[in-house]
Parts: sequence; C-alpha cells; structure tokens
Amino acid sequence: LTANNNMMGEQHTRNWVVKLGGLAVLSLLATVALSLRSHEAFHGRRLAEKDGTNGNENGSHDKTEEEGRLISFEVANLNGRSDQTGTVIIQTKPKWAPIGVKRFHELVDSGFFEGCRFFRVVPDFVVQFGINGDPDVQKSWKAKGELKDDQVVGSNVRGTITFATAGPNTRTTQLFINTANNQFLDRQKFSPIGEIVSGMNFVDQIDPEYREKPSQAKITEEGNAYLEENFPNLSYIASATSGEE
Repeated sequence: LTANNNMMGEQHTRNWVVKLGGLAVLSLLATVALSLRSHEAFHGRRLAEKDGTNGNENGSHDKTEEEGRLISFEVANLNGRSDQTGTVIIQTKPKWAPIGVKRFHELVDSGFFEGCRFFRVVPDFVVQFGINGDPDVQKSWKAKGELKDDQVVGSNVRGTITFATAGPNTRTTQLFINTANNQFLDRQKFSPIGEIVSGMNFVDQIDPEYREKPSQAKITEEGNAYLEENFPNLSYIASATSGEE
C-alpha cells in the first residue's frame, strides 16, 4: 500500500509536471506570437510611411505630381539691362495637361532651362523660350521624342504657359507665356500647362528689342554662342527651381 501510494504520488506529480510544462510552453508561444505581432505592426507602419500614407517624401512627391508644383524662374537682363532681375512663379496644372506638365517638370528637374534665352518676344501676344544654350543638350532632349497632345482644358489667357508646337503631337521643349488673352489658340489645340501666380510684371519686362529676329534653327545648331554674339540684350532664365504646391 505504501509502495502503491508512493507510485501513485509519483505518477500524480509527473502528471502535474507535464501539465505545468504544457502551460509553460503555451505561455512561451503566446509571448513569441505577441512579439511577432508587435514586430509586424512596427514594420507595417514603416512600410506605410515609405508608401507615403503618412506624408513622407515619396507620398509628398506623388501628391505634388498630381496637384502640381510651384516653379520659380529667376529672370535676368530684364529690359535688356544686366542689373535688372525678377522672380516669376509658375503653378503647374496636371489636371489641365498631364503629359505636358510631366515633361515640364522633367525639364526643370534636369536644369534644362538655366541660361535659356527668351528668343521670341511679341508684345501683347507671347514670350517664347525653351531651346537650350548647349546644342548637345538640345539634341539629347529631341532624341527623347515628341509628346502626344493633351486635351485643351485650360484657356490661353494672359499669364498662362503653354508648349509651342509645329503641328499635332510635336511638343518637345519650347514653351511660351501668354502676355495677352489669346483664347483663339485654344481652338488651335494649344493646351496650357500652368499659370503665372506671381511676377507677371517681370514677364512684361522681358526684353522685346529683337522681336522674332533670332533664328531658331541657328540657336539649335550653335546655342547661346550665336545669341550672345548677335542678340546680347535678350532676357534669360538664370535659374529654375521646383517646390511643392
């Protein structure tokens, strides 16, 4: 009886050990599972931030590309004078012309417009620019191909900026700023990509001395060397920078 009681006691003890061991294992597994969930939640937040849902750099960039940017042009040689400069702020409008705005942003981001002359100035009509001063740079952008036309959503009123064309689906790098209400251009499929929100008074001071005399073909072939020699007073873009809306 004593031996049986001892055996029963030992068995009882072993059973409790097994039960307690099982609870310990379950507790350990629960702890591990909680730790994993916390780890996943933390990295989930990090991924959400990277995806832009918490307003980080990529998310801001996507929002900016959808809603447009503020582009700042520092314009030099106003009125043909080296001591006169002004800041022109352009608000791009992707909802007006998504294809054109995308190209314009790419040009700004690459530094394309720095040094570009306003080579065509027709008072009470337009000022035109967008042929790079380095012929090799201009050729590299021409090699990227011409853009398909956007639908005309905005109107070519005073202060809007629009790509120049040589016919349907031929936009490349040249643009013009409307210095008058030119709504008749809407019917000709010129689609504005943005508008001047500050500094239109400086646009009005872009030197008109040479009107349409500079040859676009020679600018393309010889760059700013041709313009500086023959049309030294042209106003030009000293810098072009991009900021968020």
